[in-house]
Amino acid sequence: LNDNKMPTYMLNNQVWYLSKTLRKCCERHFFWDINKCMGDEAVGSDKWYVKYSANTCVQDCVGASPCGGIAESWDEVFSDKKTCCEKKLWWDNRCHTRSG
Repeated sequence: LNDNKMPTYMLNNQVWYLSKTLRKCCERHFFWDINKCMGDEAVGSDKWYVKYSANTCVQDCVGASPCGGIAESWDEVFSDKKTCCEKKLWWDNRCHTRSG
């Protein structure tokens, strides 16, 4: 914000707390959820990406399974679950049947 109403601790350390753009601020201080910080409504692509914690591929969407949440920018996405499993979890023959 550019309203000059920032707390004193921010004024005393402007190099750390103040950024030229909202994106830079979000990347520095809210790197774990940049989309939410930016105010972006994440809807997903409905493509598939690997969710290693579940040892399966999930859909890039919000909601019940097979949705696994919104894929991160670094997640490789695939057009279908079968391809995702074959490319990313090729050693696990139960990837195709496991839900996220």
